[in-house]
Parts: sequence; structure tokens; C-alpha cells
Amino acid sequence: MKYLLPVLALLILALSPACKVSKYTSDKLPIRQIVFGDGGGFAGIETSFTLLENGQLFKQVGVEGALVELKAVKAREAKMLFDKVNSLQLFKLDIQKPGNMYFFLRQITDNLDSRVTWGAGDYFPPQSLVSTYKELKALTKDREVANTKHSDKANAPGKANDVKPTDNTTKW
Repeated sequence: MKYLLPVLALLILALSPACKVSKYTSDKLPIRQIVFGDGGGFAGIETSFTLLENGQLFKQVGVEGALVELKAVKAREAKMLFDKVNSLQLFKLDIQKPGNMYFFLRQITDNLDSRVTWGAGDYFPPQSLVSTYKELKALTKDREVANTKHSDKANAPGKANDVKPTDNTTKW
């Protein structure tokens, strides 16, 4: 009986790292992802967002653009969205109907990499696909860039090195 408390404390300490949610970096992402976005138009630039199961969200503007981490969504909400995209069964859909402006949804799993693209004026995608895309896109509305621990002190607000990514390409 007198050993029960120390053994229980050690057990809790041993299991606590297993409860920690993994945090990924832009150069080391897990296999399972939902990638969505849009592109085309005059400039032909594609903007994509990558959602991970743990809720992390990344944004990339252009094929060569840097993958920038945005503030995460709740893991519970991310799981719900993964389930919703999984229920669409993208691997069964053969939708490659881009227009001048196009939208896409891509699901990457351990076994599959499925992408659907739509936007052609004479094509109307399934409503479930459009509503899921709109729900994913709503996550990105006004979402700020995530703070990273290593840059919090170096980039204090108001300093000259306080740089935030932007979609404005006119300064290039």
C-alpha cells in the first residue's frame, strides 16, 4: 500500500509525454493532410492551405512560396473536417474541370493522394464538395500568422525586423 502512491506518480509521469500533441514544422509535415485553395486569374498564382490532424494550418502563395504557419484551429475541429473530407471519397471523384479561376481540394493519406479541381463555367461540382470547401476556406479568413517561440523575443512588436508575410506581390 505504501508503494502505491510512488508507483502511481511514476506511471502518470511516464504516460504524460504520450498525451502531448505533436507540433510540426513547415519542412517536416506528416503524411495525412488536407490541402485546399484556389488559383488562376491574370497572375495565375495558386494559394494553398494545408490542414493537419492536430489543427496546425499552413499557407503557401505560389509554387515557390514559403510555407507559413498560421494560428492553429482546435484539434477537435480539425478531426471533424478530416472526417468530412474523408466522407467525400475524393478518390472516387474524377473532377478535373479548372477554369480561368479554379478551386481545389486534396486529401493525402497513407495510401492515397486524391485531388479534385473545379471552376469551369459549364461545370457544377457536387454541393457537398462545395460546402466542405467553403467550410475549410472559412478557417483561413483573417487568421493571423502563428507566433513561433524562437522569434518572439527577436521580433518584438515595433522593431525594424517585425516582418509579416503578405499576399501583396507588388513590392517584389
